[in-house]
Amino acid sequence: MTEKKEARRESRMMALEALFAYLARDGKIPFELALKHVLHEVAEKADDPFATKLLHSAVENLGKIRVVIRAYAPDFPFEKIAPINRAILILGISEMKFLGTPPIVVINEYVELSKTFGEEKSAPFVNAVLDSFRKNVGLKQEKK
Repeated sequence: MTEKKEARRESRMMALEALFAYLARDGKIPFELALKHVLHEVAEKADDPFATKLLHSAVENLGKIRVVIRAYAPDFPFEKIAPINRAILILGISEMKFLGTPPIVVINEYVELSKTFGEEKSAPFVNAVLDSFRKNVGLKQEKK
């Protein structure tokens, strides 16, 4: 894996940890504070522009993203989706829809995160939801 890809994966992981903490507290703490904690205490970094951009996009568009998740996971009430899977889907949809990252990259990265942080059934679930979203909104599955 190239350095840039590895750095992006690390940024996504930090954004995921911060979003999980933010959502676990029902948004009662600023997401910037959650990210600051992850950056300083977990990653021992002062700043991560991509993690900040990703987390900001996800929180800013949370209402829209919830609607998308409900539409593409209709058999699973949003509140019943495992919290880590919710956070993974929120970031994945945000990155695809609002940051314009190629869908193949987003799907691969968030499936890998679901294997690391989720349960055994998390990866197929995350893959199905993100890929259904991609197909139904007409995002091209670009290969590099």
